[in-house]
Amino acid sequence: MKPRLAQASGLLFGTLYTLLWCLAGPLTFLSARMRQGWKQRLGIGAPAPCEIWIQGASAGECALVAGLLEHLRGVPVLATTCTSQGLEVLGRMDSPDLQTRMLPLDLPLLMGRMLDRARPRVVVLLETEIWPGLLMACAARGVPVVVVNARMTAKSLAGYLFLGPLLRRWAPQRIGAMAPADAQRFGLIFGAQCTAVTGNIKFDRAMSTPLMAREGNPLAGLIPRERNFIALGSVREQEETLVLELIRQLREGDKQCVIGLFPRHMHRIPAWQGLLARGEIPFALRSTLDGQAQPGSVVLWDKFGEMNPAYALARRAFVGGSLARLGGQNFLEPLAQGVLPCVGPHTRNFDWVGDEIFGSLVFKSESIPEITRFLLTPAPPRSEVREAALNYVRARQGATAASIELIRPYLHRSPHA
Repeated sequence: MKPRLAQASGLLFGTLYTLLWCLAGPLTFLSARMRQGWKQRLGIGAPAPCEIWIQGASAGECALVAGLLEHLRGVPVLATTCTSQGLEVLGRMDSPDLQTRMLPLDLPLLMGRMLDRARPRVVVLLETEIWPGLLMACAARGVPVVVVNARMTAKSLAGYLFLGPLLRRWAPQRIGAMAPADAQRFGLIFGAQCTAVTGNIKFDRAMSTPLMAREGNPLAGLIPRERNFIALGSVREQEETLVLELIRQLREGDKQCVIGLFPRHMHRIPAWQGLLARGEIPFALRSTLDGQAQPGSVVLWDKFGEMNPAYALARRAFVGGSLARLGGQNFLEPLAQGVLPCVGPHTRNFDWVGDEIFGSLVFKSESIPEITRFLLTPAPPRSEVREAALNYVRARQGATAASIELIRPYLHRSPHA
């Protein structure tokens, strides 16, 4: 694209993009979620000056900020997000150098005002945070942009390619991609010269929970040592019928086993009480147990924060969100406690872990009888399972340090005037 034509195209796009936000922006506040933090979304209130502005979409992306902060001690950081869940995650980080806010609407004017007030040396975007308004405002002020832990699906690429020639005008200076496929996709939009494969930061924080011995486990008094205890973790509403059948088959295979049932959302406890009662399956609420669970019964967990201690007592575990098309929940949690887990076929949320883990450390199947057989198979020693999982994770660590190396050169530049 010729320089004059490119400049005119960029100006036209910026004008149309701003107009679109002016027309559609008010409608976004019809959403209760968008009304949370509405003042900050409109750019009301001034952030303190910072050296780095980090943007993460929601809780998952914001969790990565903690690892970056460990390498940036003493560096003032502004972290923004699009959701209240993201703010909660950021708020739990104990760092005197961190300030947090909602991301303004992606109007170039609002983004420019935030840059003028915060005066960062560099803006860091996490994963797939391509905001044209922010990129335009950064380019206009000469503020470099670095994307870390960058990922992009083929579906997302198709949408971005439509704007590729324009987006390249405001391209990030550096992009650290999770995998070669991600680097290739970002390169098609912004140019291969600015992309590199740095790995996935999530591996650097995986398996960080220490192995919990039975002695000292707060749940040890509830689970008979001599019985087979099977944990069914993070079960979602859409897979309840299948999990109920799994419970039936587990009890047929081992009439004395104790099953710990952990619904992902507590509001499903009454529904599960009805399902178990109608199925004539003996159960007790975790909150009512004051001694050992009865052999052959289900413990319906209605208390928060006890799934990891339960995994530490389980011989094997099933991790939910995977029998229906929900993307799956975290199967690394039982592995951290030395427990081999199994999952259903839908594990999209954890594609980043790699297919190599299935078969060696995680059993995947859509068949309830196959999952039942796996869960009733004698378990290997916890120490061996945990060590194998740690070796798998360690071989893939180092992305946080590699991402910092992309950011660090820009900390020596002067903030924009």
